[in-house]
Amino acid sequence: MKELSIEPMSAVENTLSMLGRKYVSNGELNAPETLMACTAAAEKLRSYYGPDLREIDLRGIELPESVKGLLTDYAS
Repeated sequence: MKELSIEPMSAVENTLSMLGRKYVSNGELNAPETLMACTAAAEKLRSYYGPDLREIDLRGIELPESVKGLLTDYAS
């Protein structure tokens, strides 16, 4: 028999689940709910965009070429 395991939901997953159900049923969120959704989504998706600021060694970091180009374009 296969063993069942239940993992607890984090606060972020719980928030996204609750707001997701409301958004799907109602089609919109009020201002505080929108802010909560954006904050929870940022927390959930942050791992897709590289290391956290606490994990970066600022003495050895260099700008990627794409960022250098973007900065150059906006400087002129």
